[in-house]
Amino acid sequence: MKKALAIDMGATSIRGIIGYIEDGKIKLEEVMRFSHEIKSSNGRLRWDFDELVRKIVETIKENGHEISSVGIDTWGVDFGLVDKEGKLVEPPVCYRDPKHQEGYEEALKSLSEKEIFAETGTQIMSINTLFQLLAFKKLNPGGYEKADKLLMMPDLIQYLLTGNMTGEETILSTTQILNLKTGDYSDKLLEAYGLDKNKLPKITKAGSITGNVKTGLVDELKDLDVDVVSVCGHDTASAVLLTKVMTDADTMFLSCGTWSLFGIRAESPDLSERAYEKGLTNELGFDSTPLLFKNLTGLYLLEKYKTAYEKKLGRKLEFDEITAYVEESLKKEEPITNLIDMEDPRFGSEEADAKEVIDEFLKEKGLALPENEMDYFRIIYESMVKKYLEVKTALEEISGKKYKKVHMIGGGAKSSLLCKLIAKRLDVSITAGPYEASALGNIIVQLKALGEIKTIEEGLEAAYKSQEMKTY
Repeated sequence: MKKALAIDMGATSIRGIIGYIEDGKIKLEEVMRFSHEIKSSNGRLRWDFDELVRKIVETIKENGHEISSVGIDTWGVDFGLVDKEGKLVEPPVCYRDPKHQEGYEEALKSLSEKEIFAETGTQIMSINTLFQLLAFKKLNPGGYEKADKLLMMPDLIQYLLTGNMTGEETILSTTQILNLKTGDYSDKLLEAYGLDKNKLPKITKAGSITGNVKTGLVDELKDLDVDVVSVCGHDTASAVLLTKVMTDADTMFLSCGTWSLFGIRAESPDLSERAYEKGLTNELGFDSTPLLFKNLTGLYLLEKYKTAYEKKLGRKLEFDEITAYVEESLKKEEPITNLIDMEDPRFGSEEADAKEVIDEFLKEKGLALPENEMDYFRIIYESMVKKYLEVKTALEEISGKKYKKVHMIGGGAKSSLLCKLIAKRLDVSITAGPYEASALGNIIVQLKALGEIKTIEEGLEAAYKSQEMKTY
């Protein structure tokens, strides 16, 4: 029996989860959970990359004689630049850094948003890798010249572990540099912005063993024999692999965590003006599966408000307490009118105070402020669901299909309140779970590479048997 270690990296915490097949089920064992913070350094918001790597190395080392492989998945868009000597030009910058806006503004001097979208199919957001890279090039031209390769976050960690450079397609599909119609980098964009194609990695698919820690750059791991598998590097692609979307084109997926990603499996990437106007994005799932969806602020604002309110209360606020309050409020059946637009950038800002920005938005729109501080939770939940309805309507218009089923994964799927609200407001049935979807998707790809399962479908069957799933 071979065991696989998933390093599943979210924007606020990373986890190490070991998975293996036993009695036709996938058994999971969490061996590491680590909260990490964004730090300000040299005028930029950065990940504490050295600490992240230290924690990953420590986890592999502690479990090295038990596991056969390791795979890395992370949030999208962020990267590191490596010089010719194989060293980082500077610590990776976080997507929440406000200076990426300078890269976005720089981009619009040469091409319009519509032209950029028509080349890539990626939702236009200033956090995207293209704009980050243009901001970096403008602010640190010497650093850009010094860079030999751009490696997306999961590929960068794989490189440290193996000494080999790859560019896995699902994480590259978040960059706004990949043309999803051709499956290659957009020559038009690279030429328009004077970006060197040689600095970009060779594009590969998930599912292969890319190296072993014996040959990597981490001396502490060289006495171990652990293969490194290139899994779906984007955590969304790893998670969506666990949904019915991969086998049923009539089901929508909703990955609900710090971010919400709500969408469908498409027949082919949609780079149309209509998709651009609806604010949709195209990305790749496992085995180049086209996914059409929308990126939205998810539970980030709720968690931010909860943390600030707990500080004010001087105690921990359990989700059961929040759920009970909101459900009681819903029983009154009074329609809520003071909703916020979850797409407003202030609700995803790192620096913003959650209550202040909600109040600011409501005042601007001439809407009533909540009388009770617990009412902010209902506002956030209801506003999320209202946005989901808008996205569902847009996707139905574009696809010409009506969707009655949603498969929901991620932390938000644990909330019966949120699941019930979505089922009611969107008039759909909800399948909720597995909750550890991104880690499971990561593990299934590894187990196939190790020969523990013959097909991805076999892995999915084992996952569904072993994990709690609910229907609303």
